[in-house]
Amino acid sequence: MNEKDDSIVPDSVSSQSEPHTVSPILIIFGITGIVGLVIALILVLTSNQPPDEIVNQTIYPTPEIPYPLNDWRAEDFTLQDLDGNTVSLSDFEGRIVFVNVWHTACEPCVREMPAFEQFIREQGEDGVMILAVNQLGQTESEIRPFLANLGVSNLTILLDPDFIVRDKFPYNFFPTTYVIDQQGMVRFFKVGEVNIHQMRQWAEQLEG
Repeated sequence: MNEKDDSIVPDSVSSQSEPHTVSPILIIFGITGIVGLVIALILVLTSNQPPDEIVNQTIYPTPEIPYPLNDWRAEDFTLQDLDGNTVSLSDFEGRIVFVNVWHTACEPCVREMPAFEQFIREQGEDGVMILAVNQLGQTESEIRPFLANLGVSNLTILLDPDFIVRDKFPYNFFPTTYVIDQQGMVRFFKVGEVNIHQMRQWAEQLEG
């Protein structure tokens, strides 16, 4: 009768010997938190990286001085100006003509516009002609306020919604300027912004 019954275990001892389990809900919350931290880390690491199209963008060099192109006859083209008038390159036969490709979102284009305006004022009616051909498919209503803000009023702006000039006067950077002599031959080519001194230099060389 005094023998101890080993089959009877106190509740406190029984509860301590049982294995502990983790709630599935806590596991889910834990995994979700870890995943969230990983995603946040990825976003932080990639947010400061420039897009692939910017990283891989080719930067074309801008020559310091214009260089001649040999024996290339400029092909004629016809476009409309901001007033709806038809303008052709051949209208200025016998004159020096600058063909400039540009658009309003191009910062170097913006910077050279006042220089074009000044140069045209120096030329008079029969001097060098500048044809500034818009190459963003922009409209007259978009371009006029842009020019007014720069104080440009004498420059001949041509609209090229079908980009026909691109095939006749190739470019890979804005702005680009071609200089055509009095015989219709392309003599100089400039990638990037031009200034008033370069324009005068071109004119002096071609006028002899």
